[in-house]
This record gives sequence, C-alpha cells and structure tokens, in this order.
Amino acid sequence: MRKKFFILLVLSVIFMPAYAEIVVLKSGKTIEGGIVERTEKYIKMDVFGVPLTYYIDDIESIDGKKIAAAIVNPVRDNVPPRDVSNEAKKEPEVKTEINTTKEKINLEPQDKKSLSLGEVKEAQECFQKGISCFREKKYEESIVEFEKALKIDPNLAEGYYGLGYAYCSKNQCEASLEYFKKAIELSPNYVDAYNGMAYAYNILGKYENTIECYLKVLQLKADNLDALNGLGYAYASIGKYEDAVSYFKKAIKNNPEYAPSYSGLGVLYYSLGQLLDAKENFLKAKELFKKNNDEQGVKTIEEYLSKLP
Repeated sequence: MRKKFFILLVLSVIFMPAYAEIVVLKSGKTIEGGIVERTEKYIKMDVFGVPLTYYIDDIESIDGKKIAAAIVNPVRDNVPPRDVSNEAKKEPEVKTEINTTKEKINLEPQDKKSLSLGEVKEAQECFQKGISCFREKKYEESIVEFEKALKIDPNLAEGYYGLGYAYCSKNQCEASLEYFKKAIELSPNYVDAYNGMAYAYNILGKYENTIECYLKVLQLKADNLDALNGLGYAYASIGKYEDAVSYFKKAIKNNPEYAPSYSGLGVLYYSLGQLLDAKENFLKAKELFKKNNDEQGVKTIEEYLSKLP
C-alpha cells in the first residue's frame, strides 16, 4: 500500500532545476532554465525537465555577464557530440527554409555523410526550434522541427534525443524509447539520452529498467544529479526505501542546494508517515526553490506542507 501511495505522490512531483538563469547565445537566442552543471567548456541546463548542453564558445552571456570563449577540445568526455568545427563556428550563420516532410524517420544504421557548413547550421537551427517549441509545450511542432534536423543530418544524436522527450511528453513513452536508444547508438556516452530513457521507463512503471539506465549514467558520470535523484524515486517506487534515501542524500551531498532531492526526501518520508522528517525536508526544498525564484517549485511544496499536521 505504501509503495502504491508513493508512486502516486511521485507522479505529482515536478522535477525542478537547481538554479534559474538566463543564457544568451551568440546567435541571439535566449534560453531560460536551470543550470545543473557548469564546466570551463560547457554548461548543462534543465529546460522544462529536459537536460540540454550548451558550449561556452557559443554563449554570449549568462545572467548579463559576458562569457569569454573557451579553448575547444575535440574530445569532450560525456558531452553530446557536435559536428560543427572551429572554422564552421566562425562563419556567418546560414538560414535556409526547409520544407516539412511527413516521411518516417529511419532508425536503421546509416552511412556517415559529409555535410556542408550550410547543412550543419540548418540542422542545428531546426534542432533549436524544436527545443523552443518543446518549451512552449507545442510537442507536435517540436517533432516536426526535430525531424527536419534529422532529414538533413540523419546522424544527429541530439535530434533523436529531442524526439524521445517530445513523444514521451505526448504520453507515447514506448515510442520515445526507440529514439533515445538511437541517440545512444550514435553517441554511446550520451548521458542526457540515458537520463531521458530512464525517465521514459519510469513513466511506464518499468522501474528495474529505470534503475539500470540511471546506474549506467553514474558509470559515465558519478556525480550526475539527475541520475542520483532519479534513483531515489525509482528505488522508493519498488519499496527499497533505504536505497532511495541513500541516493537522495548522495545528490544533496554533491550539491547541498539541490532542491529536487530535498523534495524527494520529503515525499518519501511523507509516504512513510515520518512527518517531522518530511516537514524538515519540505521546508528546505521550499527555501531553495524560493531562493532560485522557482514559483512552481514553491507552490508544489506548499501543497504538501498544507497536508501536514
């Protein structure tokens, strides 16, 4: 009974980004979301629940602060691959309209083809349009844009990754799994795609598969907060509460201001009837969500707090 109750609670919890930031790209595009990871070469942002990677050399500013270009390393550990060379990034942006096609995306292995600079930029532009549509919850439109990108570059791992999240958001998680798997086939160390696949399995209630995917993420990047937090929820959903607590606390140890894991602990303790522990963690989560100007996060926690004696 507790297990079922916790699963119902989990479905009502929104995974919130740790920080609220405004990033402006050199292309002029503005992205709003939570920075969950930052290195000298790239940042990783949570944009409406989707972890996306942006490279420092493509960023103009973060919260109004100018960013200096980073030294480009062609080998980026655990970072989604890109086909844009250093020379390509210095060329003027090429914008070309692409006719919408209804052909089904081919998931079979395809030969690598040499792309022109214009094709590379068209594919990236379509991908970014797909992300913008996704953020606006225009999932059908986002699918169209991701498919456009893949028609230009059939080996664009990010395109399949985007399709995976778009279909999952349309409650077609079984279909989304094939796209996440294709992204991983093209980029075996694609941490975000493993996280996406874990998310889809979780929605489908396939918690063992969820755990397997998140553990793979931790093999690639031991401090990945999405995986640590996700394992907390997955283990709680199958009744392994000690493991759940352990992973929530590991996420908090790696980032003491990571609100989603305080929220997760609160939900877990609440479902187990440990109300004092639940309240303590909910209050901490609320404090951090408020600090990060995360109104939805605060609202979610307040709903739980209102149920406590």
